[in-house]
Amino acid sequence: MKKKEIRPPRTSRKLQHQQFTAHSVSRAPVIVYLSNGTRLQGVVIASDDYMLLLAKHPQDDRPTMVYKSAISLIVPGNGPEAPIVVPDPASAPDFVPIYMPRPRRRR
Repeated sequence: MKKKEIRPPRTSRKLQHQQFTAHSVSRAPVIVYLSNGTRLQGVVIASDDYMLLLAKHPQDDRPTMVYKSAISLIVPGNGPEAPIVVPDPASAPDFVPIYMPRPRRRR
């Protein structure tokens, strides 16, 4: 009988969710760099666990759907000196534990 491995919750997803929530709440323009080298500009409309909706302006009726796994970098579109509104900074963890799986034993 195999032991069921219990994994700790992935806090990196929580941090990623907070970042995308901050971008969608502020409606500030962002530049999204994809892993294939493509550069997209727009406003983050919404996001879920796998996708991001990026529009040219907040009232755009045809936003672009981008898979999060294809995103390599997101930067503010109006320069690094512009402040970004963070919804809840008090819930940010001080330490993020890293999950490292144990190697499987070969029979």
